[in-house]
Amino acid sequence: MKTDSQIYGIFSASPEWIFELAELESPGPCQMKSVALKSINQTADGVLIPDDPNVGITVAEFQFQSDPLIYVRTILEMASLHRQNINRPIQGLIFFADDHLDPKTAPWCKLIRAYSLKKLVAKLARRQSNHPLVAVFRPLYDSDQLLENRAAEYYNQIKTSDQLSDCTQQLLLDIFVNWLEQRFKEKGKTEIEKMLIGELPDLRDTQSGKDLIQIGKDEGKIEGKIEGKIEGKIEGKIEGKIESLLLILKTRFGKVDARLRKRIEKIESVLIVEQMLAQASTAKSPAELKW
Repeated sequence: MKTDSQIYGIFSASPEWIFELAELESPGPCQMKSVALKSINQTADGVLIPDDPNVGITVAEFQFQSDPLIYVRTILEMASLHRQNINRPIQGLIFFADDHLDPKTAPWCKLIRAYSLKKLVAKLARRQSNHPLVAVFRPLYDSDQLLENRAAEYYNQIKTSDQLSDCTQQLLLDIFVNWLEQRFKEKGKTEIEKMLIGELPDLRDTQSGKDLIQIGKDEGKIEGKIEGKIEGKIEGKIEGKIESLLLILKTRFGKVDARLRKRIEKIESVLIVEQMLAQASTAKSPAELKW
């Protein structure tokens, strides 16, 4: 599954969740940015920079594939960042999708905190079962049967969360559906929509259910606010996706240029906005966005 841009999108929107997941003391308000490291000719995508200039910087890496050099690369990023921020402490965190991906490379593994994201999400679920972060990660870790049976419940958990701004909520919903579609590649858009009604028929009667789908009177036809291909026509709630894109750009690069914002707000294609969302989480600057 493709996860990198989505994960960096999640934590760019809510950087504090990284410390909550790892059960580390929060550094206070901070931003997650991509930082160019000229001394080693590479870019660190997950650099958490607190607003307080006296608080240390964190390098966060998310690893979903085998990489024997992950510790070496992270150490180099930490050293280069320290060179650029000589008066600020630097710490490194690596979140492996699961324990088996951790190469435990000595001696560098002693200088970096390493975690199993799977275990951290499970622990968070035990502490706060309704946390939206728990729900959005379900497509990565639940069994096929469990995910299919409870997809509507997880979607509704994000939809009704009172911890999220409207933009962050829309971002998580988009990522959840994207991961759901990746897990069930054999299912079409309409089948995914039906899955989100799932085993919770009462969801039809809730406001969240009414937001998610509108149950048509035309021979049971289902039309969703989740974009989908229905009778060859692609429909989607583009406004929410544009808000998510602008949120990521603002979080990573500061104020969005008025000219760029105007161009983005005029986009009419859901597909183009989705492509830009994927680019925005890893781009080094807004100028790299292509559409």
